[in-house]
Amino acid sequence: MKTWLALGLLTLSAASAAQTHDGAGLAAPRIDVRSWPRMSPADFGCFMEKTLGHRDTRFNCALKGYRNRGDICKTPDAYYEGPEFPDHLATKVHPQATHVALHWEHGNLQALSITLNGTWSEAQVRQAFRLPRAAAAKLSIAEQKAHAWPQNIMDTDVQYPAQGQTEVTLTAFDHMGAADVGCGEGG
Repeated sequence: MKTWLALGLLTLSAASAAQTHDGAGLAAPRIDVRSWPRMSPADFGCFMEKTLGHRDTRFNCALKGYRNRGDICKTPDAYYEGPEFPDHLATKVHPQATHVALHWEHGNLQALSITLNGTWSEAQVRQAFRLPRAAAAKLSIAEQKAHAWPQNIMDTDVQYPAQGQTEVTLTAFDHMGAADVGCGEGG
């Protein structure tokens, strides 16, 4: 009896962790973030300044002729340079957003992740953000060929980083780090 009760509680606990919101569903974002992947830091900084009223000290509308000169092996800080997204602006992107993480590489936004309050089903997130029904690997060839993806997005993902949080990630291209190009290896 104790084993059955313990097993039942474990099952109930796992089910409650995966519980999703009922009712009206997840609201759509206030800003269409699907255009962000592959943006340059200068363009994104100007976007934040014009759209969100936030002026980054370096990456803003006054920056002209930006070109990323970073080298993954020699100047990795420059290779990964780009503006950060202030947490106090997250709700301007989505009413449930608490954090927006931007990942920059060689002068382009490689990926972005938006953390939402609440546990939302993958279907609710994908519908609200107008994303394909699943990650790229789970789409049929016909779905992939039917222009299911914006050209600037390689893949999307929905994760649950902590209880009561949902994270949606849009990836523009594969991450390329120092280990991927063999920095420091003798030759």
